[in-house]
Amino acid sequence: MDYPRRVLTVALVCALLVVPPVPLSTDGGDHAVSDVDIVDALRERLDRQRADPPTVDAQVRVVLKLQSHDTTVPRAEGFEVERVYTEHGERLVEGSVSMAQVHRLSEDPRIQGVRISSGDRTGDGRVAAGVAVVGADRLHAANVTGENVTVGIIDADFRMSHPAIASSATYYRQFGDVAPDEWHHGTAVASVVADTAPDADLHLAAIGSSTTPEEYREAVQFLLDNGADVVVDAGSYYSQPGDGSGELAQVAAEAATETVFVTSAGNHGQSYWAGNYTGGEYVDVTETTEGNVLNGGEAFSGRVRVTVRWEGWPETDSNYDVYLLRNTSGKDIVVAKATGHDGRPVEYLDTTVREGEYYVAVRAVDGTPGERIEVFASHDLTHRSTGGSSAPATAEGVLAVGASQNGTVEAFSARGGVDLVAPDDVAAEGVSVDGGTSFAAPYVAGVAALVVSEHPEYSPDDVRTRLLATAVDVGPTGLDDASGYGRVNATGAVSGPLPAGGDPAPPGPEEAG
Repeated sequence: MDYPRRVLTVALVCALLVVPPVPLSTDGGDHAVSDVDIVDALRERLDRQRADPPTVDAQVRVVLKLQSHDTTVPRAEGFEVERVYTEHGERLVEGSVSMAQVHRLSEDPRIQGVRISSGDRTGDGRVAAGVAVVGADRLHAANVTGENVTVGIIDADFRMSHPAIASSATYYRQFGDVAPDEWHHGTAVASVVADTAPDADLHLAAIGSSTTPEEYREAVQFLLDNGADVVVDAGSYYSQPGDGSGELAQVAAEAATETVFVTSAGNHGQSYWAGNYTGGEYVDVTETTEGNVLNGGEAFSGRVRVTVRWEGWPETDSNYDVYLLRNTSGKDIVVAKATGHDGRPVEYLDTTVREGEYYVAVRAVDGTPGERIEVFASHDLTHRSTGGSSAPATAEGVLAVGASQNGTVEAFSARGGVDLVAPDDVAAEGVSVDGGTSFAAPYVAGVAALVVSEHPEYSPDDVRTRLLATAVDVGPTGLDDASGYGRVNATGAVSGPLPAGGDPAPPGPEEAG
């Protein structure tokens, strides 16, 4: 196989410059830094990183919903059964367990879900900075806190015992394979909802890092059946079609007729490329380039994910493969590839790489000239396009949320298909996340919960209209691809007037405060 053509950019050359190291100590002066101080500070930092995240380990009362009347009563470690009974045709078990054991209880296949009915659970006292940015803190001061509202959250998993969410989580259920170390993202999302609407109940649906359409539908239906007024799924499913016709988008669109459904717009603002296949062994990125350099040509290490999507849903005879190559002084090396075409027009690569310079190439195994090819990467692409979309943001009636800071849309935030923007600050201690549209979406979900708590008579359409109509304009004046209607405005959404006819008005200029 011939290797794809690539062009070395200026950034790639600049990465070779050597910067002299900063000395660990200096001679004399009040600002001298000793080797001992450096080592002690490093040791303290490492100790903090090794420590487990904080937990709330108090006993809580729970109600377990069993799979059937014939299911034997679970006898998990630390679970004290108080009574077994039938209500509304469902077999239930009531008892008490440590909050940290709720997750383990839910792993029992005999249990459909775990409802937390009561317990002495206090929060961690930390509130994300974005709560004040969207104006929710002023509503909290006026006792508008999301009381009597349920927010359903779909994510890979959650740490139920984390203080940031333990006081709000009232139901937990798993769907599909859930890994024990995938709790960071979901816990961060849930913590933002809890910060924004502190008295709302959180129902948590864990779907693992990958899920089937059937499991996804089951998770959404579980949340609807248990009274979710708002649902937030902060994931981006790039392996689904980008026009809203995929299974996940259809599930979300159906749910949006019953609840306020919120999702992230995606983090591919600088990591998306689209173009047409023109023939040859590889897809041309430019007229002279077949390889798309990652990370500006600078060396990096860690996880790399690339999704390649093309036309022909749901099945196609066309076939494209994705390759990840490392730039070397000699012949470039293929370090990973995705070639498992199964009839669907998508390939997905997920690997971990050592320090090096990398680029992506798409090989046309059986391509048709003129077909549109899309590439979504987890690192910035040197050659990129504007646009791109992912489920469930593509679904009708779903609010897609981008990320903004200080009145500016974040560079990584997707362009196109955005309805609102919000901050992406997270305050939960010990949660390892880097920000992104995933953590902007729960601010909008939390504000939606505040609206529902004050206006329970509103339909989902009414809530969506209010959120859009009262948004604060950011970026270019009026509706735009990067920020949609603008930054979500909690105080305006709760108390501002709806426009005549119920349709959102064009966003106005940003207001002070």
